[in-house]
Amino acid sequence: MASDTKNVKLGVCKVTLGGTDLGYTKGGVEVTVSTDTHPVTVDQFGESEISERITKRSVKAKIPLAETTLENMVEIMPGATLVVDGTDPLIKRVDVVNSIGTDLLTIAKKLVLHPQDNAVDDLNDDFIIPLASTAGALNFAYKIDQERIFDVEFTGYPDNTNNDVVFMIGDESATV
Repeated sequence: MASDTKNVKLGVCKVTLGGTDLGYTKGGVEVTVSTDTHPVTVDQFGESEISERITKRSVKAKIPLAETTLENMVEIMPGATLVVDGTDPLIKRVDVVNSIGTDLLTIAKKLVLHPQDNAVDDLNDDFIIPLASTAGALNFAYKIDQERIFDVEFTGYPDNTNNDVVFMIGDESATV
């Protein structure tokens, strides 16, 4: 394949979780894929490796959400419930319970990172985690000279209904 400057890409992405747009980000979305291996050795070759086996592959997406809405809080915090006042729908809050023992896989949703420069129907550069969840760890500050950001880290889980896929890049509708 010949080199092509069109293959060098920049830009931000739109973030959706379970089809819900999580809004603007601030500071860049980062994806980390890591793979652990186990070197295989046998006595007859001393400490020389005769093979190596993958023992773990994981994916994480760090997303700094700039739209720190109550609705987004409910999306990213396991055990969160939006409470809307019965007489005035503008009065609302989020209640967050302790959630000890929550299985994050059971609440995992599809996380899609779609490059903003791509047309809505151009899915060839999408980064998709079919089953993504967050434990709900948050760190944000109230400062005069900075935007309040919900720094959220999502973990991807193997999708056992889809060949144990942990993540996909491109248009998920592609078929063999």
